[in-house]
Amino acid sequence: MPSSTLSEAELRVYGLIAEGKRIQAGDRRTVQRLLDAGLILSDAFQPSRYAVVNLDEIEGRLRDSVQQQLEATARQLADIPSLVAQLRSCRPEPPRSTGTASTWIEGKEAVNAAIAVAVDGARHELLTAQPGPRPRKVIDLSTDRDRAAVERGVAMRTLYSTSSRSNPGAIDRVNRMTSLGAHFRTLTRPFMRLVLVDRAFAIVEDHADGRPSFEGAYLVRDRAACGYLAAAFDLDWQMGLDWHGDEPAQQPTITTPLQRTILRALCAGKDQQQIAKALGYSAKTVNNAMGDLRTKLDIATVYQLVAWWMGPEGTVERAIEEE
Repeated sequence: MPSSTLSEAELRVYGLIAEGKRIQAGDRRTVQRLLDAGLILSDAFQPSRYAVVNLDEIEGRLRDSVQQQLEATARQLADIPSLVAQLRSCRPEPPRSTGTASTWIEGKEAVNAAIAVAVDGARHELLTAQPGPRPRKVIDLSTDRDRAAVERGVAMRTLYSTSSRSNPGAIDRVNRMTSLGAHFRTLTRPFMRLVLVDRAFAIVEDHADGRPSFEGAYLVRDRAACGYLAAAFDLDWQMGLDWHGDEPAQQPTITTPLQRTILRALCAGKDQQQIAKALGYSAKTVNNAMGDLRTKLDIATVYQLVAWWMGPEGTVERAIEEE
């Protein structure tokens, strides 16, 4: 395929041929370039004479050539994630950083591959925090992966959102993994998505640039940062309710733990739809929780409910720690 434009010499010679004029001996190299590009044809009976190719034919041929190149490039781009995933699966341990303590991993498949490599290399401890709902297929895949780690002696603790207690896939996973020695707790309030291996290698959702969790995650190798993440996890773990434990004794309060969590989030500027997504509940569940509290307090709107929560009447409720 020729370049997008012709040189001055090529354009001059092409013009001479189009007008049916003779070509000088010094233009033979330029003529050959035009022949190679498929822009002109030589006369089979008079090799020294040439004719230009039909412009529609040239345009069609060039478009086909470019289209083929674009399709080939698209196929190569589509193959890159699979190639990287194959290479990552062959790594015996998490890749070591050459210059930075954290690396952005693009795409859910690449993140899952990195988690698989990290868990396969776990020796002592595996801490995971999984807020929000998870599909049954994803839960089953992680169960098969984590079971192998627990069976070889890795201590495992997982923190779920309270809404996971009604998820059949999560219930099955907890029952299967608990029998092997893993531990599970739940929290009503939001918490950070995290996978932490041996307190030295972590995969966390993006809190720097605000990208959605499905776009990727950060891979963190700095031991100080991982230690901080482990301490944060331990604090959440202490506040969590054991999956198979007894329900905490009811306190003489007006609000439920879920209602208090929602009210705190409303005061932080979140709307009810955002709160539902963060907690792993449906929007209807959140709306019903607020509706029940409005009925109990004989309050008409959510705005009045927030005012009550922030006022003197809500002082006792605000002082209660979640779970």
